[in-house]
Amino acid sequence: MIRTNLAATIGQLFVLMFLLPALFSACDKEKEPIPGYLKIPSFQVEATDPSLTGSIGHKITHARISLIDPVDSTTQLIGMFELPATIPVLAEGTQILSIDPVIKANGNSFYLQPYPFYERYYGTVQFTPTEDAVVVPVTRYVADAKFDFIEDFEGSQHLFGYNLDGNDSTFVSISKDDVREGAFSGKISLDTTNYYMSAATDSYYTLDYATAGRVFLEVDYKNEVPIEFGLVAVDNTGTLVPNFEFVVLPKSDWNKIYFDLTDLVRTAASVDKFFIAFQTYIPIQNGQLTIDKANVYLDNIKLITF
Repeated sequence: MIRTNLAATIGQLFVLMFLLPALFSACDKEKEPIPGYLKIPSFQVEATDPSLTGSIGHKITHARISLIDPVDSTTQLIGMFELPATIPVLAEGTQILSIDPVIKANGNSFYLQPYPFYERYYGTVQFTPTEDAVVVPVTRYVADAKFDFIEDFEGSQHLFGYNLDGNDSTFVSISKDDVREGAFSGKISLDTTNYYMSAATDSYYTLDYATAGRVFLEVDYKNEVPIEFGLVAVDNTGTLVPNFEFVVLPKSDWNKIYFDLTDLVRTAASVDKFFIAFQTYIPIQNGQLTIDKANVYLDNIKLITF
């Protein structure tokens, strides 16, 4: 009985020895899927009516990409990618692309979000295995965006004439010295005597916290010292309540930032009147100013709401 079982076991082992290579050979013959590649160098913002939207300069840093099946319209999220990007895609033939323009809200990489005031891009693309499909998505400001103000400093006056610091020697001037776009920008000059400056819009803006959709402030800036941006709320007694929530560190080149003011508006209970404000200063270290003078430049400031 023992010998019979041993012989059967040995026979089974010989069968497995012959079958296993055949099984592995069958697996090897299965074709691995070969991706095509979606290549997106950058986003472009398209001009609609510059008199309504102002500058089309942007800082779209990422794209959120989805594929829409042209047959049954099902959507497959591919992911969010920093631009420029080359993305392998396991799809062949004609596909529909959905691409959201994504910004760093408040200049923070931890707050990547599709910008609510830019349109989503739709387009078709032909995928071929191993080949690049190059797409340059185009967006524009959405039709229902409300531009409460656009300050490009191209006029004889500007909106930021409300002196919050009480010092007439510190102010925003219209300057040709360093310009982002156009002929002029806003300039603030600081020195050892006037090392702090704070200003706000000449008038307040009604932003109803109960019905507010989204509230953003776009700013182009170039600065040798920190700038803080925020809101000055007007409470029921007429008292001004400043909240400088966002700090921008020095930049030697022009930069753009999108401040999300939505939560600042919503959390200001029983208040719907706000000045848009900023303050800047030469830092102090060990009781001494760190530099003797500094300049700050601003351009293309926009308050946008739904």
